[in-house]
Amino acid sequence: MTESPAYHHGNLQQALVEAGAQLIEENGISGISLREVAKIAGVSHSAPYRHFKDKNALLTGIAEVGFQRLGHAMQLAVEQHPGNAREQLIEAGVAYIRLALDNSEMFHLMFGGLIAAEDPSEALQQSSVLAFQGLVLIIQGGQKDGLYKQAEANELALTAWSLVHGYAMLASTGKLHHMTNSRKAILSLARYIESHLIDGIAR
Repeated sequence: MTESPAYHHGNLQQALVEAGAQLIEENGISGISLREVAKIAGVSHSAPYRHFKDKNALLTGIAEVGFQRLGHAMQLAVEQHPGNAREQLIEAGVAYIRLALDNSEMFHLMFGGLIAAEDPSEALQQSSVLAFQGLVLIIQGGQKDGLYKQAEANELALTAWSLVHGYAMLASTGKLHHMTNSRKAILSLARYIESHLIDGIAR
């Protein structure tokens, strides 16, 4: 098979991760293989092994991209609502839930313990920590403005994360059908829940 120009431009690793992310959304995590990813990326069957030693390494790369997206969403929430820690936290939570709805397999890969832990990736750990740190910075900004309690910022961030993550899991696994199956309504309800969260950690 002739390899795509992406490889020759040095973007093979990125192309493989994007192909893998596409494949798990279509076929589920169990349906992914390096051979199928190579096919979608338009490269030879052996090409993925230049960057990923096995399937688990590829899944780790996909999860890393998910955390990078999450970290970017935290940053964007701050940039879109400068000086408004309440809206920053709400938008960060909605972005988290949107990721779970739009990329449910990637989301479950990130948080479902599906990646073998015997060879932890430093890049994956760093991207997950940075995503969480983005939430901590939002909390700290709200504390500085007098909106949130003067408690340990990491603990308040963990409180926010835990609540939003629980809702995201319910939404992404179809457990909210008794209330709504509309994506728009799910995100609207998320804002309502975020408001309750803020009332709980407000001064």
